[in-house]
Amino acid sequence: MDEQALTGLKFSAALPPELAAATVAERLVDAEGCAAVLAQPRVFAG
Repeated sequence: MDEQALTGLKFSAALPPELAAATVAERLVDAEGCAAVLAQPRVFAG
């Protein structure tokens, strides 16, 4: 995790490092995009 992303959070000084990392990770996730990709049919070539 990028240290600047963690320190850029509001109230970062008051957050435990684990909570700060979880907060940044939650903001960066694209749940809709992941769900759309996983909903696509799988094709195996070989």
